[in-house]
Amino acid sequence: MKKTILSLLISGSVVSPMALAMAPNTDLNLMPYPQTVELQAGQVKVDGNFKVYIKGFNSDRVEYTAKRFIDRLERQTGVPILNWQVDSADQANLIIDIDAAPKSEVQNIDSVESYKITTQGEQITLSSPSPYGTIHGIETLLQLVETTATGYHIPAVTIVDEPRFRWRGVSYDTSRHFIEFDVLIRQLDAMASAKMNVFHWHFWDDQGIRIQTESWPRLWSETADGNYYTKDQVRYLVEYARNLGIRVIPEVSLPGHSSAVAHAYPRLMSGGEGQNYEQERGWGVFEPLMDPLNPEVYEMLGDVFDEVTELFPDEYFHIGGDEPNYAQWKNSEKHQQFIEENNIDGERGLQSYLNVKVEKMLEERGKKMTGWDEIWHKDLPTSIVIQSWQGHDSIGRAAKEGYPGILSTGYYLDQPQPTSYHYRNDPMPTGITVDDKLRSGEKFVTYQWQKPRSKGGPRKGTLTIIEAKDGTFRAFSDYNGKSREEIFILDYVPGKTFVGHFDNFMSYTEFNLNLNPKGFAEGSYQLVGNVRWPTTGEVIASSDVEGSVIPEPNGGYPAELTDKEKELILGGEITMWLENKDSLTVENYLWPRSYAIAERFWSDAELTDERSMYKRMKAMDTWSEVSVGLRHHADADMLLKRIAKGQDIHDLRVLAKYTEPAQYYARNWEKWNSTEPKGTLYSQYERLNRFVDALPVESYAVYEMQDLVNEVATGNQQALEQLAEHYHQAKAAALAAKIVFAGNVSSVETVIVAEKTTEVADLALTLIAKAQAGEKIRASDTNAYQAILSDSAKIYDESIIAIVRPTELLLKQLAE
Repeated sequence: MKKTILSLLISGSVVSPMALAMAPNTDLNLMPYPQTVELQAGQVKVDGNFKVYIKGFNSDRVEYTAKRFIDRLERQTGVPILNWQVDSADQANLIIDIDAAPKSEVQNIDSVESYKITTQGEQITLSSPSPYGTIHGIETLLQLVETTATGYHIPAVTIVDEPRFRWRGVSYDTSRHFIEFDVLIRQLDAMASAKMNVFHWHFWDDQGIRIQTESWPRLWSETADGNYYTKDQVRYLVEYARNLGIRVIPEVSLPGHSSAVAHAYPRLMSGGEGQNYEQERGWGVFEPLMDPLNPEVYEMLGDVFDEVTELFPDEYFHIGGDEPNYAQWKNSEKHQQFIEENNIDGERGLQSYLNVKVEKMLEERGKKMTGWDEIWHKDLPTSIVIQSWQGHDSIGRAAKEGYPGILSTGYYLDQPQPTSYHYRNDPMPTGITVDDKLRSGEKFVTYQWQKPRSKGGPRKGTLTIIEAKDGTFRAFSDYNGKSREEIFILDYVPGKTFVGHFDNFMSYTEFNLNLNPKGFAEGSYQLVGNVRWPTTGEVIASSDVEGSVIPEPNGGYPAELTDKEKELILGGEITMWLENKDSLTVENYLWPRSYAIAERFWSDAELTDERSMYKRMKAMDTWSEVSVGLRHHADADMLLKRIAKGQDIHDLRVLAKYTEPAQYYARNWEKWNSTEPKGTLYSQYERLNRFVDALPVESYAVYEMQDLVNEVATGNQQALEQLAEHYHQAKAAALAAKIVFAGNVSSVETVIVAEKTTEVADLALTLIAKAQAGEKIRASDTNAYQAILSDSAKIYDESIIAIVRPTELLLKQLAE
């Protein structure tokens, strides 16, 4: 018996997200989408005579917001708008009406951000309780601007809007690679356009400390290679962000991620006297650990806190706290004796001992402490905020104990992932969504599986499939110690094949399994993002085995929060770690995808239509270039021009449409394994000039091709012709790009990407010709074709030949 269930979630190898999404539930190209939108008849003209009147509360920031709106209108339309500010409402096309000044001079987590837009005749009113709502409303108005054959206009609307979550941030790592200052300022513009309100500045890590500290100058002078931000630049950025309604939170990482501190001031570490530390160039988790028993550590931190808090007025201060390597404490007689004599719960308790002191130091300076999961400890007050890289399980448990939290798991945009994966990832923990109990008359089978990784130990877990009395199926997995999660079944033939997927802490993950009586047969794999990882497995429990039962979840169950506990989930932060990014590549990974995550933070939880999300994000892609001034496409073109050496880059652009970077951490692991000994280029020395560095994170062209294959299944012959055109374009571009790649040392290794693309395109065109002739593919040919596709699905120069996916779909349709 065969059971197929189509889910709304993206399937990288089976269906495209656009093919599975419901009909759009949004009418306008707005992102984040407002809470309520009522589109009315009529429109307001935008021309050189557009006028603005500021009513109610006014300030320099409000004036700045109004001027910024006019400047952006000019960018979007190309129409000069002069003498735009008027002193009476009846002259205005836009009335900005603010109730009152903010309750606090410094923006905080409780600042009111709501706004309302109404239209009457040729006049728009933007009203808000505070300037923060006005800033957000201005961005909505700019997204509403439309161009027609008769001019520019804003449609008549009524919009009532406010954020769902109060903390909507981006964490920027400028330690591992320095980001040019003007790029950071541009990211603030982009964040404001997406209604994000927290810039978390990660300027302190193993590879360098990037801001000036006069009290301990070696921190930056000896670790930043001359690439740091002056105090005047920091002040400018903080003020620039303030005018955009963005809070700026600094991070000083402790006690781990301290290799830069160790290089500058080795006496502050726990490794013993006389030890020196080379400047850290590699990526990873390293041994240097601040010494919590050394009074000079607190002297240094106090001095740094004094300088940093003077620069950053926000109420929160981030202390990092993640990934401590406890080796120095474990190997130190002094630290072990202190732990024993003071009845401390091991090294984690010693870290908490340090954090308690740090929390009091920050409190004395008027700050609240925030940090990663590892700072959470019973000794710390519930005023701290937990930022989670460990996922919903972690912030759910913290909320149960009364600690507020923000989620970053699932929002790591330095990792290429399908945008739909991020969009489905809600900051709010939910309980288990599947019935994992065996009911009367039901049958089950549980497999123990293992998936290798290119770096680190294998992932392990179980997969349980339950067959109900009515012949339907449900499934769940205990994945590598995480809480039990539902698996959405795409295709299941008991004892033969299983295809099912879910979103976990890593990425979109899909089981593609060939089954036999003992477990998984050859050819089984897990798709993580767009990368296939061979997977082995065996039956460990089954209804066919007497006395056998479904194993208990080794990671427990996901937390179910009360309404009161849900209030402790403050929101989320995108993270942009810069091991393999620089000033030329960072925007291509952040935008336009951040608009989708911003919508998850801002908009109604019920807004889940992925087709609508992709449609509107495509509009944001262009709008953000024109209105905001983003350079994600321009910078990608610059990388391609560097490869092309003066030749036209058209063919490289086309090939880039059909190629994807290997997703999740696959690129990092490829770099790790590229040398012997391993890891030599897993560092700042690694080049960032490959073709893959210019690629968009996901191929919208391939999503369209997957949709077309689904149309072919309905008998649509025109879809076959459109598919053929895609493959012809990909092939022609690959043939031309191969010549370019072969002539540049930075892309010689990319020649195989062009060759594999050509091979797959030829195979696909053969399939299309057979489909047009009404022929089916014989089993022997199907196996031969699939072997080619399976080989082409591997990672080549950190890239994925994305056209393999629609080609496999087409092959399955045509197989006898």
